[in-house]
Amino acid sequence: SALMCLYECCLFFQEKIVTFVDELADSFTPWAFTYIGLYHYGLKDAGHKANELFEKRGWTRLVTDDLIPNILAMVGLVIGGLSGSFAVILQALDGHGLTSIGHPVLMSFLIGFMIGIVLSSVLFGIISSSVFAVIVCFAGSPVEFQRKHPKLSDEMRHAWREVWPGSLDMENAPVGIV
Repeated sequence: SALMCLYECCLFFQEKIVTFVDELADSFTPWAFTYIGLYHYGLKDAGHKANELFEKRGWTRLVTDDLIPNILAMVGLVIGGLSGSFAVILQALDGHGLTSIGHPVLMSFLIGFMIGIVLSSVLFGIISSSVFAVIVCFAGSPVEFQRKHPKLSDEMRHAWREVWPGSLDMENAPVGIV
C-alpha cells in the first residue's frame, strides 16, 4: 500500500516533469528566436506561435530537418582543421611555438583549430539565422511575398517544390502571423 502510493506519486511527478520539459522544448527553438526578432513576442509565446504556424502549413517535418545546421557544423570543423593546420605550418616556419606548454605542434594545432571554430561558428550562426528568418517569413506570408516580389516568389516556390514536394499545397491560404 505504501509502495503503491509512492509509485503513484513518482508517476505523477514524472508526468509533470515531462510536461514541463516538453513546454520548454516547444519554446526554445531557433524558430522561436527568429519569431522574437521578427514579431517581438516573448520567448514562450514565440515558440508556440512558430510551432503553430508550421503545423498549420504542414511543415513540421521540414522544420525538424537539421540539414543546414549540420552542414554548417561540418564545414566549421573543416575550417577549424584547416586553421589548425595553418597554425602548425606557421609554427614550423617561424621556429617559435605559439605557446611554451607541452608539445608545440599539438598546441599550435589546437589554438588554430579553436580560432577557426569560433570564427566560423559566428559567421555560420548569422547564415543559419538568415535561413530561419527567410523560412519563417515565407511560411507566414507567402501571398504577400508573391504580391510584392513575384519573380523571387516564383523562384522560391519552384525550388521549394523540388526539395519538399507537396509542402506548398496550401500556398494560397493566408496564415495569420500576429
